[in-house]
Amino acid sequence: MRKFIYLIGTTDDFESLEDLKNAYFNDDTDRNMSVFPVEISESCRIVGYDTIEEIATMIGRAEAFSSGWCMDDTLSTLLGA
Repeated sequence: MRKFIYLIGTTDDFESLEDLKNAYFNDDTDRNMSVFPVEISESCRIVGYDTIEEIATMIGRAEAFSSGWCMDDTLSTLLGA
């Protein structure tokens, strides 16, 4: 199994992806961000996606968008866990 963390935060609260990552690693929960864990089997294959990371990103986005986030005015990234 591969484990990932999908992070998303507002551009009002974060200047860059590095800022978003630093907030996560420093447990800075006072700013507007969300964390979505994603775990995928190494054997997972989906037509149209070449890597496990691409699949994990799409799952993370789906979780975020289902929770009220959108692409507008946000920064997001996938981290290996």
